[in-house]
Amino acid sequence: MPTNNRLINTWVLVILMLIGLAACNSQNENGLPTVASTALPTPTLAAEQIASPTLPPPVTMEPTVAACEFPTQPALTGAWSSEELGCPTTAGAAAINTAYAPFEGGQMLWRGDTDTIYVLYNDGRWESYPNEWEQSSQEFSCGEESSPPTPKRGFGRVWCDHPAVRDALGAVTADEIGDAASAVQDFANGTILVAPFGDLFVFAGESGTWRVVEAP
Repeated sequence: MPTNNRLINTWVLVILMLIGLAACNSQNENGLPTVASTALPTPTLAAEQIASPTLPPPVTMEPTVAACEFPTQPALTGAWSSEELGCPTTAGAAAINTAYAPFEGGQMLWRGDTDTIYVLYNDGRWESYPNEWEQSSQEFSCGEESSPPTPKRGFGRVWCDHPAVRDALGAVTADEIGDAASAVQDFANGTILVAPFGDLFVFAGESGTWRVVEAP
């Protein structure tokens, strides 16, 4: 019976459609499966990684002090100051002729290698004069021919020829003494000269002052 077969097929088709609709409704009611969102991990840095970089301390440049061309005479190192006198300008000498005389208002020193007379005043000033006394001259250039109170030879010539020196120094208080083994050296800003009795006299050129360092 073909009619019955067609009818059966129709019902089977209807049933399948109903089953399909039921399945669709069940899925809509239950909802489609959702995928849970997973937060991505936030990278974290260790404290030592995010700390500010440590910079090395600044380098301090020390001033370079140029070496002196000449060394200081060994006998004069105790009186030498680089800030005061600067570098030696000559090799100096370990043994020259010198003479010394004390006055009421100061002192006089003679330096044999340059034939120079230094006048030292008690207020700290100093001056220098060329020695113009000669062996053929009289021992006393002026005044009473006795020492003291009158200086003689080169000291007397400066004292007699320069009234300002004579007034400032006054009379000589003892006869001059000499030595043939005194050290001396010139510097950029002065001179160091050893007196016959061993003390070191420092003549600073820039300030025009003198000082004495006792013999060691």
